[in-house]
Amino acid sequence: MEMGLTEQYQAGKAGLLRLLAEVGDSGACLRSVYFAPHSSAIAGAGAEVENALRQVGDTDTGLAVFVLNDRTLAVAPPFPVRDSYVFDGADTAQMVGILERDLTVGVLLLRLGNYAVGVFRGGELVASKSGSRYVKNRHKAGGTSQRRFERSRERLRRELFDRVCREAEGIFAPFGGGIDHIFMGGERHTLKLFVDRCGLAQRLAPITLGRTLAVERPGKRALEKLPYEIWKSRVYVFSPKSIGATG
Repeated sequence: MEMGLTEQYQAGKAGLLRLLAEVGDSGACLRSVYFAPHSSAIAGAGAEVENALRQVGDTDTGLAVFVLNDRTLAVAPPFPVRDSYVFDGADTAQMVGILERDLTVGVLLLRLGNYAVGVFRGGELVASKSGSRYVKNRHKAGGTSQRRFERSRERLRRELFDRVCREAEGIFAPFGGGIDHIFMGGERHTLKLFVDRCGLAQRLAPITLGRTLAVERPGKRALEKLPYEIWKSRVYVFSPKSIGATG
């Protein structure tokens, strides 16, 4: 029977662990399939899994799919799936391991004017630095005045980026190669310009995940509220279209 996407939602660490426990205890899980990031279809995964993979699309953390008697669940975890495989029955161990690993996570939050850098270990903020630096808003006048304004604004922006890059180096350096993953948050265009200028951000690219954390005003308070955002997963529910699916 054809399955359609009927629901999708975000789940925090505790909520997803409860869901995984239900899947494992239900006795209704026919198959569990794990896809490492950017992997393609796996032989023996089944039509339900291939349908879920096609509709969810590629993610930089991979996907876990659980085929139950009455529905299929696909989970995009906060951190990458390590191994791709098919298991007959319920196998939630890899997903539970992803959530419960004592990871060290670096975070860099940036919007023009405000920044925050932090390191979390097992969900606890263990190092941080935040601050602000004035950057002029856009100037609507034309002519020479506008060009002079834009040059000044560009200089202030470079100074902000250089300062944030130095602060990040100081916060991350004591952990050496012990940081497992990096997240960035804030305004996407500003972050892109920052990465283009900051050598540290470029060196950390291999462990920087693509999901941009939502934050309105970078600072210590924003960092302290981040554990849920960092460890959240996205859950997709597929049900038979004949029983009221809308997707």
